[in-house]
Amino acid sequence: MLVDNPIINSPFDEPSRYWDYEEGQPVLKEGRPSGGYYLKARTRGPQMALLEEEFVPLELVNTIRERVKAWREKGYPGVTPVTRQLLNHWNNPERERKLFFCQREAAETLIWLVEASPAEKQGITVPKDNGLTRYACKMATGSGKTVVMGMVIAWQVLNKLENPRDRRFSDAVLLVCPNLTIRERLQVLLPWQPTNYYGKFDLLPRGMMERLQQGKFEITNWHLFQPKDDSRSRSVVQRGMESEVALCHRVLTELGNKQNTLVINDEAHHAYRPAPLPEEVREGLSVEEIAEREEATVWVNGLDKITAIRGINFCVDFSATPFYIKGSGYEEGTPFPWVVSDFGLVDAIESGIVKIPRVPVDDNTGALIPRYFRLWEHINQ
Repeated sequence: MLVDNPIINSPFDEPSRYWDYEEGQPVLKEGRPSGGYYLKARTRGPQMALLEEEFVPLELVNTIRERVKAWREKGYPGVTPVTRQLLNHWNNPERERKLFFCQREAAETLIWLVEASPAEKQGITVPKDNGLTRYACKMATGSGKTVVMGMVIAWQVLNKLENPRDRRFSDAVLLVCPNLTIRERLQVLLPWQPTNYYGKFDLLPRGMMERLQQGKFEITNWHLFQPKDDSRSRSVVQRGMESEVALCHRVLTELGNKQNTLVINDEAHHAYRPAPLPEEVREGLSVEEIAEREEATVWVNGLDKITAIRGINFCVDFSATPFYIKGSGYEEGTPFPWVVSDFGLVDAIESGIVKIPRVPVDDNTGALIPRYFRLWEHINQ
């Protein structure tokens, strides 16, 4: 049963109500729902109802969420003066263009993980990825994750420029994405671009834009992490497989010799470390699943090489679905263990940030132009 009006929260405030379904009936409840995900029940039957799916809370996310909330209410103790300026600017109730709560919370969570005192973070351990520090922000498509990327970049770069010896921060930013289309879309994160998001969404206090432009920025596709091998070429000089040093020099051209890089992985569900599979399982994978494993391997191996040669401060992973897929070697549908914040599709719908997805059905009205003929144009609006 559907509710007449699913929007029950403001997009600019922390969610305080949610729809719960008891025996298939929607019940409005007070409070904020736990962060989590639905795991499909194991069944051999052809039918799979939503009620058969098991809701699994993200315990790490929920614990961090409560700590960040308490820290926020205390006025962000322990942050640097630069960070405080940014937080005050983002949270200013007089802003002409307010930021969504989910955007502010995602940025606050990352700041808390880096700047909050050890006492604030006591008992919190975010699992590393084979030694690599990664923090994943789960954000529904349409909730504005590119804006959060800009907030994170501003926080990191401006702090590093103010305190060059503070290794918690970096003024060298590497953005990695899966294809040329997304790479083009991320150009708005370059502060010298006329249409940059720092100005469009008012992410910087007055006078900070020129300072931000002193950082180093590189936007690249994961494909460039594939090592080059000229051992089979007809060239007179054959160097063989490209070394880690040569790969970093080729890929990180815009970053110069910068160390301790901040890495932002967009659509980061493609960037996992595949687990070994038995041969009989590998033989059963589809062409698409094999290609996904190859992409993930190249992406993560490239990050490992950058870590070894240049050093990575930490990675921030953005995805609406940071889950392991079939063929990854992990249980299908389980989340990356380094997910630290969660604002999913239902949260976004209940806050009025995104519209309810609708499934097209037959149109037998006889109209000259079928109702769903230009569906994609409407989706893009």
